[in-house]
This record gives sequence, structure tokens and C-alpha cells, in this order.
Amino acid sequence: MRQQAFDNYLTEDDHGMQIAGVARDQTGNKFYYIKNSCGLSPNDYKGFFYASEAFVLYKTTLIMINKNALPKDIAKKLKM
Repeated sequence: MRQQAFDNYLTEDDHGMQIAGVARDQTGNKFYYIKNSCGLSPNDYKGFFYASEAFVLYKTTLIMINKNALPKDIAKKLKM
């Protein structure tokens, strides 16, 4: 779905964002606290915003984590 939207110019890959936290609303829906690489945004959150889980799944093209955060069994498979 994401690739089709990219091919049809309905979405784009234009900058990175960092997930800084996870929250749930009063009904249990997951949201991610995002630091936007564009810098300060025109809102009161100083460059941060909340994104729905659906948005993150749709827009994510790359995930990068510190190698120390990998579970040991996965790190072993990757020979780390």
C-alpha cells in the first residue's frame, strides 16, 4: 500500500523522524511521540508531535536502533 502511494505521488520520503516515546489514548489506541527532523514546528510542542500507529506503519521506510537494544537471540543470528 505504501509503495503504491509513493508511486502515485500520494506520499513521499522527504525527511527523518525519531520515535521518542509511545503513549495510548483513553481507549487504548497506540500513538508515537515523534521528534520531527524539520525542527521546531508551528505548534506548542517544540518540534514534537503525536502520530497514530497507522501513520507510523504507513510512512516508515527505515528503522534504526542501537545494537545494545537488540534481543540477544537476534544479535546472535546477526553475528553481533
